[in-house]
Amino acid sequence: MPVKKKGKKKGKKGGKKVETPVGPVDPLKPDYVAPPPKPGEKLIKLLTSHPVDEKEIHGIKVSSRVLKQLTAQEVRDLRVVFEIFDSGSTGFIGPLELKKAMRVLGFKISREEARRMIMDVSLKGRAKIDFNEFLETVLDRQGDNRDVYEEILKGFNMFDTDGSGSISQENLRQACRDVGIKFTQKELQDMIEEADVNGDGVIDKEEFIRIMLQTNLF
Repeated sequence: MPVKKKGKKKGKKGGKKVETPVGPVDPLKPDYVAPPPKPGEKLIKLLTSHPVDEKEIHGIKVSSRVLKQLTAQEVRDLRVVFEIFDSGSTGFIGPLELKKAMRVLGFKISREEARRMIMDVSLKGRAKIDFNEFLETVLDRQGDNRDVYEEILKGFNMFDTDGSGSISQENLRQACRDVGIKFTQKELQDMIEEADVNGDGVIDKEEFIRIMLQTNLF
């Protein structure tokens, strides 16, 4: 009786089944896609790669250099000077206005020098500067000449006889009496009203600076 040869049983091959890609393969597709960043990683990376170099004083963004070299009060006072010469309230001043503003602060410069100074600090190559660039210009020239602005403040303190931080009609009368000048009640009232921008009946420091500059007394 013939013996049947036992055939080998076909078994399943071991290992994982290799999937063949369906459709055309994109040669530009990367082999590995990085997982999305965890919450907060993007913010941390932004802060570390772009350090913040500005802070606010009285709602005004200023550079770290300004923070180190000027007090909050000085920034506010310089803002008053800037706004006086920014007659159109555009937020910018040109060479002529810069020349006048620097003269008030005690820096004697020509119009051509003012033009060059604007070109040096203007980040966008404009022919005018904003308040932050004005602050940088002041710092660059600080200490060059006598400080006219400081003299204006001394004048304010002379009238502010009671140290209240403002000049009243009585303060004005007392200061005039001390130097031997006589004014009528009406004349004193007119002086106060001319300088009193906010209408509170007294002259504060900013109003005093403004009237001194506008009348070219300094």
